[in-house]
Amino acid sequence: MARVSPPVTPGSAVTPGSSVTPYFVESGKVRIGAVNAKAVYLFKNQTVYVIDEASRTVRVLPNATLSQVVAHYADAVRQLQDAAAAAAADDRAAAERKASDLKQASARLLASAPRAYAMTVRFESVDGHACRIWEERESDEKRLELCVAPPAAVAGGSDILEGMHVLSAFRQGGKLALGVDFGLADWWPDLLHLGGVPLLIREFKYGSLIREVTLTSVHPGNPSASLWDLPEGYRVEERPGYSEW
Repeated sequence: MARVSPPVTPGSAVTPGSSVTPYFVESGKVRIGAVNAKAVYLFKNQTVYVIDEASRTVRVLPNATLSQVVAHYADAVRQLQDAAAAAAADDRAAAERKASDLKQASARLLASAPRAYAMTVRFESVDGHACRIWEERESDEKRLELCVAPPAAVAGGSDILEGMHVLSAFRQGGKLALGVDFGLADWWPDLLHLGGVPLLIREFKYGSLIREVTLTSVHPGNPSASLWDLPEGYRVEERPGYSEW
């Protein structure tokens, strides 16, 4: 499947400045990028693999899921608190302050904005599929429109949802799966009750449309097994995923 990225005028085809990104989904794995793409991203086993064709390297980013990022910050706060408890009296206040500052910073970073979803009476068509518009609001301001189709009405609909679910587990999962940046927050629980596949996502800011993402050209089938393999002869570099991804 492919996703058309911003900017796109509502109801239009691909316009200059837009891009098309191929997605492949199979058995809990997701690949972003076609064969011979400059950069390919594999998501499997709670790990991100970034394949760079130009440098012939594979960057392995473990600890990149949202739950692992949360655990990392909790562990860092715990270490600072332990250090504060063991510090000399003169240094204890400064160590406690560092632990408190990190705890507050991580809480702000991981906080999820209150969101409200409402079904509208508007219907549209995306790639020949009828879908219904839902609106998402944050702090009483519309941020998203999502055109949702029943999974059974879209070829491979259940596989698409599975891929979105896989990506949602990773840091910035909304940006990966929907083209919308939700920060570190996990958006998937909010979308479960929409009851379908979001074929189109419009993002608004200050009342104006700033971005549109469309799901199109869905082709059910069995991807080649080689799509999930790391290329032979490439240099493998393991990085701390929570800080890079």
